[in-house]
Amino acid sequence: MRSGGQGEPGDGWRDYTELKRMLRALGDAVRLNILRALAADDEVKVTDLAERLAISQPLVSWHLTILRRMEFVRTRRQGREVYCSLDVARYQQCVTALAAVIGQAPNAQPARVGAVSSGRRRKDNESRC
Repeated sequence: MRSGGQGEPGDGWRDYTELKRMLRALGDAVRLNILRALAADDEVKVTDLAERLAISQPLVSWHLTILRRMEFVRTRRQGREVYCSLDVARYQQCVTALAAVIGQAPNAQPARVGAVSSGRRRKDNESRC
């Protein structure tokens, strides 16, 4: 049996350090909204992004720094303006790595394990008691 991330699925310990770091960078609602906004346009000025998301420019810059460190976002400076864009290939790399955890292709639908109840159903059942 091999270890250290080598071999077939279920073959022992895998090193998910990079995936963990990528997911941590994505683990914030503001950063997810930044990615969504960047996905809609080729390139966006940081000031326009702050205005679009209705948050301060320093806060946008702080979140962009986190996304840039994990290479989800690229930035370029033109004079006093900073433009940013989504690195779609890096985002797809994260999606692929996450899908590999359960041994599925990124576009595959996950298998259903059992019935999934919605929060609404629980409320209805609780109100009948």
